[in-house]
Amino acid sequence: MKIIALPGIIRGLIFDIDQTLYDNREYYDGQKILLVKKLAQVRSRSFEEMLREIDAHQKEYAEKNSGKKLSLGNLFLRLGISLEENSEWRTELFKPENYLSKDEKLIMTMKALSAMYYIAAVSNTSTHVAIRTLVVLGVEEFFPVVIGLDRSLASKPALKPFEMASVELQIPLRHLVSIGDRMEVDLELPVMHGMGGILIESMEDIYSLPGVLIRNKSEE
Repeated sequence: MKIIALPGIIRGLIFDIDQTLYDNREYYDGQKILLVKKLAQVRSRSFEEMLREIDAHQKEYAEKNSGKKLSLGNLFLRLGISLEENSEWRTELFKPENYLSKDEKLIMTMKALSAMYYIAAVSNTSTHVAIRTLVVLGVEEFFPVVIGLDRSLASKPALKPFEMASVELQIPLRHLVSIGDRMEVDLELPVMHGMGGILIESMEDIYSLPGVLIRNKSEE
């Protein structure tokens, strides 16, 4: 865990979902494969050709942007696939139920956090898939606000989904903390706009959040 920044007063937490609230590389990495296969089918191309083109776009972007990478949503947008269509593909293709299961430690963690803070989820997948993922993990009751790609029509690192969560939680950005596994996607822009940021590097980081935030509060 790396604490990038924390507001003086924390009222709410905004969580990324994929590879933040669970750790399953097979499912996570498979999402890209499924989307590339779908794009290849739509474009009447082979999977290998489509993957090479996508990787070339990603490499070109990274070279022009200090090594940063595009989210899959923004990458596909550059290839002519709208965020609406991208979200529909995700709802059709992604099956969190086949890879994830109830996480009792995560349930206890979110129960403790929800007693201290308001909580939301902001994800680059569709809202439908995001909610299904939370259901499978057993933590959907702790997330009254879920902002998916189809709702925001802006793929992180865009600020818009965070602003939407801020409005729905009725908490200013300056009193919110973004929590995610990717610095440039989940944290950089929120922190630039006054939010806190915590980089998650393992599930143990998630499980330890209540204690970390309590210690931080006691040290203020």
